[in-house]
Amino acid sequence: MTYFNFIIRNWRFLTFGVVLNLFSSAGQTYFISVFGGEFRRDFSLSDGEFGFIYMVATVTSAVSLIWLGRFIDRIDLRVYAALVCFGITAAVLFTSIIETAFMLGIAFYVLRLIGQGLMNHIAITSMGRYFTDRRGTAISIISLGNTIGIAVFPVIGVGLIAWLGWSGSWALLGGIYAIVLVPLVLWLLKGHKTRHENYLIRQRELSSRRGPSFGDHTVRSMLHDLRFYLILPATLAPSFLLTGIIFHQVRIVEAKEWSMPIFASGYTGLAIATFLTSLVLGHLIDRWRAINFLPFILAPLALALVVLNTFQAEIFSFVFLIFMGCSWGAAFAVSGAIWPELYGTTHLGAIKSVTKALNVFSSALSPWVFGLLFDAKFGILEISYLSIGIIFATGLLAKFSHYSPRH
Repeated sequence: MTYFNFIIRNWRFLTFGVVLNLFSSAGQTYFISVFGGEFRRDFSLSDGEFGFIYMVATVTSAVSLIWLGRFIDRIDLRVYAALVCFGITAAVLFTSIIETAFMLGIAFYVLRLIGQGLMNHIAITSMGRYFTDRRGTAISIISLGNTIGIAVFPVIGVGLIAWLGWSGSWALLGGIYAIVLVPLVLWLLKGHKTRHENYLIRQRELSSRRGPSFGDHTVRSMLHDLRFYLILPATLAPSFLLTGIIFHQVRIVEAKEWSMPIFASGYTGLAIATFLTSLVLGHLIDRWRAINFLPFILAPLALALVVLNTFQAEIFSFVFLIFMGCSWGAAFAVSGAIWPELYGTTHLGAIKSVTKALNVFSSALSPWVFGLLFDAKFGILEISYLSIGIIFATGLLAKFSHYSPRH
């Protein structure tokens, strides 16, 4: 099947993945952080207090995701997706009426759990489960939702704050979610019953040809596999490093004496680079497997950090962001495809809930760790070299996974 025919034949289900990734933006750091100044002012929070609330909410959501994420293996996808979409709508509307810092923490918890966690979890898990030969391609295509979200939602947030204030912004967004999201998702899942029946038939055929244990790894068996621990650091490093850098972008801009508006305009290039990299790599993954690309997904970020340390001219801020986008897109494509590739699809929801939770925890930890380094008088140069060291070490471990025993 050609690339174009694949999209035409599966456009409805692929659009389902794009929509979930796009609407997950309400729970992503790049959108929530736009309201940071208003939240800190109205709830009398210091930078540290605000960051602590956000970290606790994100870590707690990661723990909850381990339990809630596995239900995708047991519940009809249409029901599961509808419940999650109702949840994100309620979370957005709740955010519009919060009055205390405690309520803000609850809002952050639900937004992070459902937005960053479950919606992305559903999108990637469903593509990984129902596409086998074109899994990498499908996952790369649905990254378009993330690309649009990164490029559009922060701009929308800034505009809405100026127009309606932060409370009115979240109320309007919640109203749009309530009207659009659930009906759209259920319409896009039309015909899913047949898709799932065909998937079950393929699973039975594979089991009869290759034995009942083929593709049937559980979370327990994954945790007893040495490969998992060699691969895990490389899958966590992107969320740790990229989130830490984005969260402290103002410090980077100040240290380089760049203009923040000009730097922010470069996010369009980051978003485009993210999508194009994911699109190209998705096709290559279908040919040569995700595990072969894992050691190299952060190589563009290493180049970005070299650019950051070497050049002062403001034009290089765009180069920095574009290289970051390349790593972001590579991480999205590879991390989405690698778990079903290694451990099968029967318990994919449970496996993905664990790995996704670890990624959420990693993204929660990095702003705090980077902040401690800045407080300890580490400069951009030193933090960049530490980050490059992490990239090299995690890539090396992922490369070693090729030679570890398989179970």
